[in-house]
Amino acid sequence: MTKGGMVDVATRLAFFKGLQAVTNRIHAAENIDEIIFELSSDICALFGADRLTIYVVDEGRATISSRIKTGLNSIRTIRLPIAENSVAGYVAMSGRLLNIADVYDEQALKLISPTMEFRREVDERTGYRSRQMLVAPIVKADDGEIIGVIQFINTRSGQVFSQVAEEGILGLAQTLAVAFAQRRSATPLPKSKYAALVTDGLLTTSELLAATRAARERNLPLEQFLLEEFELSLADLGRALSVFFGVPYEPFRNERVKPLDLLRNLKREYVQQSQWIPLEETPGGLLILSTDPEQAIASRVVQNVFPKSRLVFCVTTQQEFSQTVNQFFDASIDDTSVTELLSDLGEEDAEVLNNAEVIAAAADNELVKLVNRIIIDAYRQGASDIHIEPRPGKDKTQIRFRKDGTLVPYIEIPASYRNPLVTRIKIMCDLDISERRKPQDGKIKFRRFGPLDIELRVATVPTSGSMEDVVMRLLINTEPLPIEALGLNAQVKDRLFDAISKPYGIFFVCGPTGAGKTTTLHSILSRLNTPETKIWTAEDP
Repeated sequence: MTKGGMVDVATRLAFFKGLQAVTNRIHAAENIDEIIFELSSDICALFGADRLTIYVVDEGRATISSRIKTGLNSIRTIRLPIAENSVAGYVAMSGRLLNIADVYDEQALKLISPTMEFRREVDERTGYRSRQMLVAPIVKADDGEIIGVIQFINTRSGQVFSQVAEEGILGLAQTLAVAFAQRRSATPLPKSKYAALVTDGLLTTSELLAATRAARERNLPLEQFLLEEFELSLADLGRALSVFFGVPYEPFRNERVKPLDLLRNLKREYVQQSQWIPLEETPGGLLILSTDPEQAIASRVVQNVFPKSRLVFCVTTQQEFSQTVNQFFDASIDDTSVTELLSDLGEEDAEVLNNAEVIAAAADNELVKLVNRIIIDAYRQGASDIHIEPRPGKDKTQIRFRKDGTLVPYIEIPASYRNPLVTRIKIMCDLDISERRKPQDGKIKFRRFGPLDIELRVATVPTSGSMEDVVMRLLINTEPLPIEALGLNAQVKDRLFDAISKPYGIFFVCGPTGAGKTTTLHSILSRLNTPETKIWTAEDP
């Protein structure tokens, strides 16, 4: 063996002797944090590398995450998708070892995968220049499952990582796979609503304990501290709460309809104090949202408020609960009195009223305010139509909004008020209140009755049992859309411009309700409306 060969053997033996020492320290470490943060400098020294990053596959197996220190007491979590568009993500997806000479060499990356690219955001933000990269999967020996990725960045020699380093990183990955499995199964989880964050690999036990102490010292809610310091999402916290309480997590939804009939006996202050609120009637029962379902169930107050209902509980975060309360108790347009309107109307049995009694009931102040509120809510929720659907007998009158083409429930009105409700709407659009056997059409200029400058196109249709359905279409006064904004393709737009430029003929527009006929015609009229042009219009919807 040559002298040079003896040096190579000596270097190799020294490397694997050092690797064995690192392996022993990894097995002796108490938690994964100690492996990642306290041993990383020694591991980098052994491999002759500048930096080390260890990623863990998240629970959903769609991303990998790594925790890095950003200050003395601050830790930030970074995440990458398990996909071919990043180096570590590709290794997590393919299970291949990669030894790259220069991660800025796009052609070399494309040879590995056509969609691979180096994510330069960290380099650009910090000024650090990544070049060499050695990356290997962390694989469980028993079933071959990839549970993480280990990544070295930049050799101190400036050369590509050696073959010895390749062998070493595979051995190190095997050691980490055993250590991670042992720590996850052996570490006792703290008794916390957010313990599932540890189980899911989003936090370590020590991080959760440290966060709990720090939040207490700063007099901050733990939820707020976790969101700000660890860059977790509300969905992450919600899933942890779901595991802890054993009920589904319900996120905040902008499109949720305010359940006026469920809120009639509840005040905003009580809801904020008790931390529960009814959401909606579902096939499984009345859905109750709470930040602490166990407390809400144990107090039995919810059951006392809704004694005839089967209760179904769900959990949410403090932030999303506050958003829901603001959504349901928004006081911008006299919400306090409106919330009590249904309660003021009462639950009397349906009666057959004569015309005089119906007219008197239609003029009732609470019913007037309720009709105004229905229109205002429809406008604020972006509804295109309001459907009022009386039912026979003692069944309540259902009111639904059409939003994005789909009808969604809004509220139900006591059966005794179905005729006065329809009569009130007829009065607002000057229809014949005594005619109930023929369809009628009309229009409401709502600024005569409420704070919105909108119009409503109204149609009444007789139904069985001498009742009438009412449909109100909201016509919002806005500037016409430019023709270019209608989404027409070039060929159709050219033919349209040619047709409307002619000073003669008939331009025919057809389509189902909501197809955009009025919008299209208004856009065309806006284009034709020039100072030198005289335009007359006649419309009968």
